[in-house]
Amino acid sequence: MTGYTLNNVLSLEVHTMSDTTQSGKDVIDKFFDEILNIDGIDEKIVNKLIFLHTERKLTDTNIQNALEELLQEEIDEMGENDGNN
Repeated sequence: MTGYTLNNVLSLEVHTMSDTTQSGKDVIDKFFDEILNIDGIDEKIVNKLIFLHTERKLTDTNIQNALEELLQEEIDEMGENDGNN
């Protein structure tokens, strides 16, 4: 499923639900199974979200903390790269 956008994936979910009834968990699980195939998506962010979903820890606070960790990693990498130039 390459070349899909977030809207395409969500449209597929709605279409699928009209064909057969799926639980909310099934829809969310399928979304997370396909999320890496969305064009232009940041893989680091997606991997953090997938991890939180898999661990059943997908909460506002945990998402915010994960994004802050990624931001700090980027800042640290920039600092290391500035020191090497």
